[in-house]
Formats: sequence, structure tokens, C-alpha cells
Amino acid sequence: MRPFAALIVAVLTLPLCAQNATEPAVGAAPAGPASELAPQSILTAMQKVADWQLTQPLRHPPDDWTSAALYTGLMALSQISADPKYHDAMMAMGQGQAWKPGKRVYDADDHCVSQTYLELYLQHRDPVMLGPTRDRFDAILAGPRTNDLRFVKGARDRWAWCDALFMGPPAWVRLYAATGDKKYLDFMDHEWRATSDYLYDQGEHLYFRDSTYFDKREANGQKVFWSRGNGWVLAGLARVLQVMPPEYPRRQRYQQQYREMAAKIATLQQPDGLWRASLLDPASYPLKETSGSGFYTFALAWGINRGALDRAAYEPVVRKAWKGLVECVTPEGKLEHVQPVGADPKRFDPTHSDIYGVGAFLLAGSELYRLALSEQPAAAYGAFMPQRKDDFTWENDRIACRVYGPVLEAAGEISSGLDVWVKRTRKPVVEKWYYLAAYHNDHGEGLDMYKVGPSRGCGGTGIWRDGKLCVANNFVTWRLLENGPARVAFELSYAPYDAGGVKVRETRRLALETGSNLNRLETRFDWDGGPDELQAVVGVVKREGGGAPDYAQDGSWMAYWEPEQPGNGTIGCGVVMTSPAKPLDTQEHALLRTTVKRGQPLVYYAGAGWTRSGDFPGKESWVRYLTAFRAKPPKS
Repeated sequence: MRPFAALIVAVLTLPLCAQNATEPAVGAAPAGPASELAPQSILTAMQKVADWQLTQPLRHPPDDWTSAALYTGLMALSQISADPKYHDAMMAMGQGQAWKPGKRVYDADDHCVSQTYLELYLQHRDPVMLGPTRDRFDAILAGPRTNDLRFVKGARDRWAWCDALFMGPPAWVRLYAATGDKKYLDFMDHEWRATSDYLYDQGEHLYFRDSTYFDKREANGQKVFWSRGNGWVLAGLARVLQVMPPEYPRRQRYQQQYREMAAKIATLQQPDGLWRASLLDPASYPLKETSGSGFYTFALAWGINRGALDRAAYEPVVRKAWKGLVECVTPEGKLEHVQPVGADPKRFDPTHSDIYGVGAFLLAGSELYRLALSEQPAAAYGAFMPQRKDDFTWENDRIACRVYGPVLEAAGEISSGLDVWVKRTRKPVVEKWYYLAAYHNDHGEGLDMYKVGPSRGCGGTGIWRDGKLCVANNFVTWRLLENGPARVAFELSYAPYDAGGVKVRETRRLALETGSNLNRLETRFDWDGGPDELQAVVGVVKREGGGAPDYAQDGSWMAYWEPEQPGNGTIGCGVVMTSPAKPLDTQEHALLRTTVKRGQPLVYYAGAGWTRSGDFPGKESWVRYLTAFRAKPPKS
């Protein structure tokens, strides 16, 4: 067993979450559409496949494209599983590789591993994770290759084969997200367009593998378009659009190609839900193939979740595909029917498995999980959103919220306050709103009408010292702890800030359960030296034209009813404390002040209601909600 595999197995010895212990085995007889597409069933299938794979000896180098494709799936799994071992496995891999791309400077295959390094960097902000990839890509920019794209064996200085569009571009766009430097995004765009102009068949809406396939034909006379090759491209498009900012001037071209390919791919699905190795001559390639099928399932479900594809048209395709994929998983968790690298696609061992196929399966499952959440009566979900710099956002069936990260801070948009988005749908909508960049107007689901600015927003914290409010800047790191269906929980850390001569460190744990308009926040303040206790505050920003805040007589809650926004109704903000507090009214904020000890948690609840949601027709109903909540808070 290679050393990297041993590291993974060591991480894998962490116990599985108890909540998964009673789930049915993958590969068992399906229990019907309702259960096999339930969020927990999808997550269990993903974990079984990942766990089986992580116990196998690594047959490929850790920085190889095959391994890197697996990592993309493990990273996706780490964002929905409450079990930290998948994230920890990727940290162990990155540390073991010293965060270096593969050795070949220009080869896209050796850039694929950087996607995982950069996603971890965007979570932890450790410069060590960023440096080697940035150095490599800067060297490419300093000496870009300009040769044509005719495919010559061994010449891989440019993206001359379609698989490269999954390996390279998502890494370049993630480096843009990590640095804010547009040169990485522009280089990716230039090279993608060159490859697309050369290999994309405008009539078939499919990609040739490379130039050697232009004149080849299948037995039925059709052009040769490989399934996994086009799966790489469609998944690559999704992973680029996932990060590309909405205002990027050529984004529409990527969206158009994504929709064209998605429409074509949907017509080529076979009766068992999968796609065959050759897209246009499936009869000559009868074997099931799960790696290309996994990438299609991921990319199509990704589009449904973000409003890029019509749900009614594509959801049956995705449901059928996921069922077909799960049927290729053994009870032990081995994903079979993966076409080997370089093998005859007409004849390969149907029990064969490989790590890139597992990566595709996990990517697919992560989007099926999101899709399944939208079919629950109520669901909670959170995600990091690099396409809008670096928001972290979360929602349930009642409200949505977001907080700002370090890239926004560098751009001058500084706030550690709690921002709220109002909803009048019970379904998850935030990822769609981000993708469509359409959240400042209400199209029937709600909107972003709350202005947090540098304030405490709707329940942010700070330290009150020497008559001044002292607060953190934007969050630095984030960590998901639980991600649906009934609850989302995560942790944010903040850089130390000055509070009257005391350097305060702040860590927040936030959780939002379905059915609630209030987040649970557990904030720890720590500092070195100075007093053993400080005065902490929880605040709600006041608005010009708004009324006076309402406080409970004992300081246990406060409510603030914002001025009406014409055409959009009114937002009510509220805070409920679990420890003794006293009102503190300033010109800018309504505050509740309490004493905190070094390292001890301050636990409270904060959130919002909206008149157009149907739940709170006026201020009185919002005050009643907070009063009832304080009288009987959740046990968690």
C-alpha cells in the first residue's frame, strides 16, 4: 500500500456518524423512488462508495489526474457529510504532496489536483496551500504556449484533448477566486475558447476527443464521440460556472454551451439510465459505463439545482441516472462498470472499478442530495459561494442568511454582521439566486432587501468597552459541521481585533433548524491578558424611519421592526438571549449587553421575519413569536 493510502486509511478509522448506522446497504433491492432518492439514502450511498474506495491501495500517483478526479468527489462529499474524515483525508493528501501540482508544467492533467488544494485554501486561508499552484500558473502565464491544437502524442502544452477541460479550467477559475486576480480567469477563458472552437462539433453539440477523431466513424456511420470525454467537458463546464462571477463578460458563452450539451446528452441516455462508451453508436458498445454516466448525472443535476436547466425536463433523466449508478454499486460499496484507462471500450471487465469513476459518482451524489432536499417538506442547507467573492450562505424553509469573507474585506466590503434574505417559498433557493444573480428583485420566491453594511445586521456580536462598540472584520475560515436535511450547522473564525487595548479572538458556531426563523449562535470570545471578563453585545442595526426597538423587561429578547420598503413589505429582526442581558440603545444599534468570561460560550438566537412570507403580517405577530420562543427555546 502506498504511503498516501495509508494516511487515508488512518483517517478512515474515525467512527462513522451514528445517524447512518441503520441505513440499508447499497446494492440492496431498491425500496422505491421515495426512499432511494431521500437525502439520507443518497448520502449513505455516497459514504459507502467513498469508504470502500479509501480502504483500497492507491494504484495511481497521488497527484495524477485519476486521483485528482476522486478528490473532487471527496471534497463534494465533505460539504454534506457530518463526518470530518473526508475533509481530513484531503488535508492529509495535500500535506503529503506539499500542496504541489504534478511535475509537468503545462499538462492539464497535472493541474487537476490543484482544484482540491484551492478549495481547501478557500476554506482555511493557509497561504501554504496556495503558493505552489500560484507559482506554477504564474510560470505558465510568463511563458504561454501558442502552438496549434493538432493532437500529437506527447505534446500536451495546451488543452488539445477534451478531457483537459475538466482537469485544467476549474483549477484556474478557483485560483482567480482565491486571489481575486482576473488574469487567471482570462487565461482560462482564452484557452477554453480555443479548444472549444477546435474540438466542439456545432451540429452535434458534442466534443471530439482530439483532432485524430475528426474523420473517424462508428460502425453505424456516426461520428465518434466518447462518453467519458464529453462527461469531462460537461462536468468541467459546471465546475467553471460554479465559480465564474455572474458579471464576467463572456460567461453567457459557457452557459449556452452547457445548455446545448445538456440537451444533447439527455437524448442519449439508455433505458437503464446510463450512457454507453460511444454516445452515437451505443449498440456497438453494450457494456454499462459509470464514469461518464456519473459526470453527466452530476452536471445535469447541478443545472437543475441552479435554475440553469428546466426541472420538469431534466429531473426524470437525473433520477433515472442515479438509480442506474446505484445499481452498479456492490453491497460492500464498490462502484463497478468503470471503463479502464486506455482499454477497449467495447470489451472490459464489468466488475472493474477505478477512482475517477468514484469521483464522478460522489460529485453526482452531492447534487442529487441538493435536489432531494428541495423535495422535502422542509430542509436546511448551507454552502460557500465563491462566485460572489466569498460569501457563506445558509437557509431553511423560512429564511436565508449570509456572512462576508476575506476577499470582500480586501475589496473594502467589511462586515461581521448577520445579513438576512427573506423568502416566501419553503424550497431551497439560494444557490439558484446566486447562479442567476437575480436576488435583488422578488420573482415570487423572495429577495435580498436587507442592507447589513458594516453594522451588526440582524444579530451580530461585538465587545462593548470604554463606551465603544468593537467588532471583528469579515470571517477568515469556515467549517461545515452538519448540512441538512433538518439542520445546517457550521463554524466561522475571525482574526483578532482590538477592544480597548485587548486583542479579542472570536469564533462563532451557527445552526439553523427547519421551521425556525431564528439561528442558534454560540460565540466564544478569547483574549490574552487583561480582565477575566468583558462586556459582549448582540446587536440589530436601526434604520432611518424605523420605530424604537422593543425589549423584554428582563432583557431576554429584543425586536426591531424595520421601515416598510415599498412593494417589498417589512422585515422584523429579533434576538433571544439565554443568559442575563441588559438593553443598550445607541444611535446605530439596538443592543443587548451581557458579561462573558474568557473562552466561555455566549449562546443566543437571532433571525428575521417578513410580512410577505405569510407568517408575520405585522409587528405584533413578530413580537409574539419572539416571546413564545423565549418561553420555550429549543433543547439543542
